[in-house]
Amino acid sequence: MENRVNKIINVSSLTDLSGYNIKRIVIAIGVFDGVHCGHQLLLRKLNEMAKQNRAEPIAVTFYPHPREVIGARPAPKLLIPPEKKNALLHHYGVHAVVTIPFTREFSAMPPDEFIHNCLKVDNIELCGISVGSNWRFGADGMGNVENLKSFAVQGHFDFTAVDELAPSGEMISSTLIRRAISTGLLDKAEQMLGWRYSLSGIVEKGHNVATGELSCPTANLNLKHGIMPPDGVYVARAYFAGKEYDAAVNIGISPTYNRLSDRNRRVEVHLIGFTGELYGQPLEVELVSYLREERSYPSYMELKKQIAKDIGEVRQKLEARN
Repeated sequence: MENRVNKIINVSSLTDLSGYNIKRIVIAIGVFDGVHCGHQLLLRKLNEMAKQNRAEPIAVTFYPHPREVIGARPAPKLLIPPEKKNALLHHYGVHAVVTIPFTREFSAMPPDEFIHNCLKVDNIELCGISVGSNWRFGADGMGNVENLKSFAVQGHFDFTAVDELAPSGEMISSTLIRRAISTGLLDKAEQMLGWRYSLSGIVEKGHNVATGELSCPTANLNLKHGIMPPDGVYVARAYFAGKEYDAAVNIGISPTYNRLSDRNRRVEVHLIGFTGELYGQPLEVELVSYLREERSYPSYMELKKQIAKDIGEVRQKLEARN
């Protein structure tokens, strides 16, 4: 799903919303990585609550990922960058996003202090809160839905705790989606996300082999966030400067050139029919389906023939989907 929405309000505290003439709010709280189908259910409940209370639906989220600050294990790679998350939250009905900086000091805040410091606002009326039924907050995760329910009763506003989705027996989670993508189960990931998975990054200079020897210029994506599927060639759609392009994507190490000094996995994107400059520009690539494994060829001429064949197959597969 391309980021094609208008710029939305993005602030770091509920208090900041008063500067946008917002008077009444209902809020959903969570990390929202991926804004998957479980999150979307929560957001639907939030929008229902907003209509009932004639209030603005607001998402309260956190950055970086809490486990990056306090986890004993390494933090998971985010499924999507923060700007994509904000765009998706807006797409699913949120009017503003409050991104609270997640610091070590913030993580040590007891649940009652989190409620007092982050959810109580003097000049904005809080009309409702919606969270996942298992959501925890405050130091050592000591806060839970019961704390929020008591806060709602005291404040005379609505509260709802939404159960997690488990359509096929497994609860939808960002962790499960990461696992599906990394093992190449793109259809399964799409079912859990509710949208086709994409990679976003800034185009950087590569080895210029594709433009020269192969006559097939590619954009090398520098990814800060996102989960890469297994190595191979993929059918894709690329979004650049408000336009959509059919695309062929190679993920891997380009074994034909066997660069011992550069064995890093790369995402190389060929935008079919595109002419122009991409260096330093943001690019989003929607992964449609797996085409073939990454192979080593005896010569660059053999690779060039295969690329031409790949591009033809990409076009056919995308036309068949239209």
